[in-house]
Amino acid sequence: MFNSHSTANASQPAHLLSVLTGVAFSASICLTLYGIIEVVGNVDDDVFSIRFVIAAMTGIIVFSSHRLLNSLQEKNAFSLLPKLTWRWFVVFMVVLLSAYVDKTSEQLSRKVMLLWLVISPFSLMVMALLIRGVATAYYANPYNRRKAVIIWSNSACADLVSALRNAPLAAVDVIGFFDNRNASRPPAKLERLGDLSDAVSWLIDPDTGKIKVDVVFIGLNTKEPEELSEILEILYDSTATTYFVPESLIFGMPGIQLRELAGRPVLASAETPFIGLAALPKRIVDFFGALIGLLLLSPVLLALGIGVRLSSPGPILFKQIRYGIAGKPISVYKFRSMKMAPKDTPVIQATIGDSRVTKFGAFIRKTSLDELPQLFNVLTGDMSLVGPRPHAVAHNELYRKLVNGYMFRHKIKPGITGWAQVNGLRGETDTLEKMQARVDYDLYYLQHWSIWLDFVILWRTVKVVFGDKNAY
Repeated sequence: MFNSHSTANASQPAHLLSVLTGVAFSASICLTLYGIIEVVGNVDDDVFSIRFVIAAMTGIIVFSSHRLLNSLQEKNAFSLLPKLTWRWFVVFMVVLLSAYVDKTSEQLSRKVMLLWLVISPFSLMVMALLIRGVATAYYANPYNRRKAVIIWSNSACADLVSALRNAPLAAVDVIGFFDNRNASRPPAKLERLGDLSDAVSWLIDPDTGKIKVDVVFIGLNTKEPEELSEILEILYDSTATTYFVPESLIFGMPGIQLRELAGRPVLASAETPFIGLAALPKRIVDFFGALIGLLLLSPVLLALGIGVRLSSPGPILFKQIRYGIAGKPISVYKFRSMKMAPKDTPVIQATIGDSRVTKFGAFIRKTSLDELPQLFNVLTGDMSLVGPRPHAVAHNELYRKLVNGYMFRHKIKPGITGWAQVNGLRGETDTLEKMQARVDYDLYYLQHWSIWLDFVILWRTVKVVFGDKNAY
C-alpha cells in the first residue's frame, strides 16, 4: 500500500513498500515471459531459466523506486505507461547483455524476445492498475487511513488539505485544526478544534497517554506562537509523523528541496541537478548525440541550406542572442525561415499566417527542421539536446516580471527540445497563462531530471515533429 501507520522511523515502511512494489512488477515481467514461452514453445529451457533469474533480480532493483510508488497515486493512471516502459527497457537490455556475456544470445528465441519486449509494458500497466485497485479497496476502510490535524494553519496548509482531498490514495484524512486566530484559514468545512492551548490537552488521550492522531501538520510562518514549543515537546515523545508546512517569502520560491552541501543540510530553491560529476552524463550524451546527429544529417543540412538560399534573399543561417545558463547571452543558430527585416526591428513572435514567413520557411518551421543548426550550439556546449527552450531576450525581459519563477529556467542549459514542448506548449505563447504553463513544465524538468527523462523527451519530440499543429 502507499502509506503506513506512523512509526518511529517513517522511512522504513516507505522503503518496504517500494521493494514490495518492485517485487510485484518483477513478477509481472517473469509471468509475461513464462506465458509467451508456453504459447510459442520449442525453446531452450536452460538458457531461459537463467534469463528468468536475471530478469527477476533486475526488475526488483529497477522497479523498487519511491518515485514510482508516488506516481501510482497520480489521477491519470495511464501517465504511468512511459515510466514503466523505460524501466522495463532497462531490464530487457540487462537480460540481453547477460546473454551476450555468457555467449547464449544465439540460443534465445527471437520470436519470444520480441514478443516479450512488446507485451511487457502492457502487462506492467495491468499490474499497476491492479495495485491501484487493491490500494483503493484497502483505503476505503477508514481504519486503514491516517488521521491528521493541523496546528497553526496558513494558506499553504489550505492548499495541502485540498490536495489531500483530491488524492484518496494518499490515505490521510484531516479532521480539524487548532489556531489562535478566529478566521478559518484552512478550506471551508474543516472543523476548528480550538486554539493552541487546547491542542496540548487534546492531542494526548488521557486514558492511554498516547497521541490521538497519526499525522500532525504544523504551519510555519515568520512568527510562530509561544504555545508551539509545548506542542513540539509532546510530538517529540510520540509516534506521530510530523510535517512542517512553511509559508513565507523564502518558502514561496519554487522547488524547495532538502539538499546537502559540503555534508551539511541546506534548503535549495530550484537547484540545478548538474553539479560536479552529476553534469558529466548529460554532457556526454549531448556531445556524442550532437556529433552523430551532424554526421548523419549532413546531407539534410546541405539540402535545407540550399532551400533557404533559394526561398528569399539573405543569409542561410539566422543568429539571435538569447539567454543561456545563468542568464549569460549566447548566439543561437537556426535556418532562416522569414524574409529579411530592417535592422533594429523589434522582435515579434511568428503567428498563424505570418506574412514574413516564406513558403519554404513555413515547411521547415512546421517540421522543426529550422532548429537543426542548434546541434552546433550543443556541440560547443552552449546548449543541450534537452532543456528549456531559449526565448528571445526581449521576451525574457518582459516575462521575468510577469511569470513567477521565470528566471529559474536558466539554471540549466537551454535545449533544442524540452518537456514543455512535448506536452503541447510549442509555438506562439500569446497569453500569460501559456507562458506560465511553459515555465511550470520547465521547472518540473529541472526538479525531476534523469537521463531516462531526456530519452523520453527526445523520443516524444520525434512524434511531435510529425504531428504538431502549434508550429508556424
